[in-house]
Amino acid sequence: MCGILATIGDINKNISNDEFQTALSLQAHRGPNDMGFEAFHGNRLGHTRLSIMDLSDSGHQPMYSDCQKVALIFNGEIYNFKELRTTLEQEGVSFTSQSDTEVLLKSYIHYGIDCIERFNGMFAFIIVDKRSEHDCTYVVRDRLGIKPLFYFKNDESYIFSSEVKSILALAKQKFTLNKKTVSSYFSYRYSILDETFFEGIQNLTPGSYLHITKQGTTQQKYWQLADFVDQSEDKGEAYYLKRVDELLDSAVKYRMISDVPFGAYLSGGVDSSLITAIMAKYTKQPIKTYTIGFSEEGYNEFEYADCVAKRYQTDHKAINIDATEYFDTLNKLVAFKDAPLSVPNEVPLYLMSKELKKDITVVLSGEGADEIFGGYGRIFRSTDDFTHQDILKEKTETAALFDKKYGQQHFSSELEHFIYNYSYTKPVLKHNLLAKNVDWQTIELALNQRFEQSFNEVAASDYQTKMMYTFETVHLQGLLSRVDTTTMATSVEARVPFVDHRLVEFAFSIPNKYKLKWNSAQDQTLAKTKLSDQSSEVHDTPKYILKKMGEKYLPNEVLYRKKMGFPVPLDKWLGGSFADQARKILTDKDNIANQVIDTTFVLSLLDDKDLAKNHNLAMKVWMVLNLFSFCDIYSPYLSNK
Repeated sequence: MCGILATIGDINKNISNDEFQTALSLQAHRGPNDMGFEAFHGNRLGHTRLSIMDLSDSGHQPMYSDCQKVALIFNGEIYNFKELRTTLEQEGVSFTSQSDTEVLLKSYIHYGIDCIERFNGMFAFIIVDKRSEHDCTYVVRDRLGIKPLFYFKNDESYIFSSEVKSILALAKQKFTLNKKTVSSYFSYRYSILDETFFEGIQNLTPGSYLHITKQGTTQQKYWQLADFVDQSEDKGEAYYLKRVDELLDSAVKYRMISDVPFGAYLSGGVDSSLITAIMAKYTKQPIKTYTIGFSEEGYNEFEYADCVAKRYQTDHKAINIDATEYFDTLNKLVAFKDAPLSVPNEVPLYLMSKELKKDITVVLSGEGADEIFGGYGRIFRSTDDFTHQDILKEKTETAALFDKKYGQQHFSSELEHFIYNYSYTKPVLKHNLLAKNVDWQTIELALNQRFEQSFNEVAASDYQTKMMYTFETVHLQGLLSRVDTTTMATSVEARVPFVDHRLVEFAFSIPNKYKLKWNSAQDQTLAKTKLSDQSSEVHDTPKYILKKMGEKYLPNEVLYRKKMGFPVPLDKWLGGSFADQARKILTDKDNIANQVIDTTFVLSLLDDKDLAKNHNLAMKVWMVLNLFSFCDIYSPYLSNK
């Protein structure tokens, strides 16, 4: 796990070696064990190394081919590198190190760029190939976007980086605050587009690569989840249980390969508990596990984490944090992320990573299970709200509930319903939050097109599958960004077994009735007369196939309790002791966030006596404060026009 930085093309004429190395050093937290920088055929390649596999100097990067004409910088892990190495050795390829980096490089030399189809892992890498018959650059990101890769294009030159801050240091220009990303942030809590908060700095699309030659640049998709979405055959519950067990077991076992100490986040929820249980099968030493929460009642899951920790005799730590520590940390984390935080629990995740770094360097985490197994029960079950909307609006016992949830909407399409339902900030409140001198309507159309694209990729599927597919290909990006930031800021590598592409591909062949399973035929009938909020986790079992598989590992009180999430007591804080601090931030007239935020309206929310009891409103104020913090920290790089 590392940080990478590259400047490709004529842009190098305007950047000195010292400037490049200074920009690279901004990612030292991603790789404190080693730093490498070299000029290569008019390009610059830089790397900060967090040593995980082969701790010797032979893993130093940039790494070169035997002929010295191909160079590689790589961030991530190739979990099946030992099998790949064995195959290559059988085909006459020799190795000088034990690192997965050398396996990646020699796979490319041997197979060409199609080698990426052989990799099981998380990766972002750049290969500069100066062999006369090639003379090109490949810039590659893993299938599901676990590892970040940002870029800035200036004419036919590029800056590529694991973090935006290094691009800002080298671009030598000011950037416009990206209003599409701001709008997406308030609707969905992260950017649903391949764009950052700096207009002109992009994310490389997951599952794709750039091919840069003298003739120009092309972007190629090498993996598409839509190719694996097929529920036309029902092979029966027993088959799916067996395969999920096998694939998750393999995914966890792969992610325990490490030359440094490892452990697990253990929240007490189904996903992290299953990972911990499977890890226990493959180690004789007690697994180091960690959980974090707040002392306020109802704001931690220590009880359930303790239950799993005792069952598997882990070396467990529970970490408590308070409001002062929370707000003191928030700005630091915004500076690491180069963006406003998306959810309040990013701060505790960072603080937990900071604590576990004292003991371990690799941590396994449960992100990705809800998306593939139907874990967001109420929203995935809301497809029935759309199907039965006329009945629900007519029935006395559900009409008021429908109007409260959907604002008296009548949805003409699945897409329209999804966008309304998925939006974290509803249209009226968002209109009040945002400045009125911006053409937000045109921006909304661009955002909606992203969801339309996702739905079209699986157009033949039912609505529930389209929704899960969109969560996996769009929503998951926000979660992966969060886990990357909160761990790498503390020089910790996070691994996510539920985002193993083999498991993801298989999950989209499982009929949805095994993911969100009705408890009985009677429950299914009753649910047709209720909103999803009333029926989910009452008449059905979200993530059924995963929970059923987990019965051999975990007690029912862990498996079948209601989903809790990771609550943070923002309403209590912003409605109380931190209101004055928030007001001071919002009245800074020089902050560029004033270009996009109606601060008068936000200040009125702070004055609302009910704020201390309204988590939804407190969350919106928190998001605005994040944006102000971001704009303040990055003001040297943002245009005030």
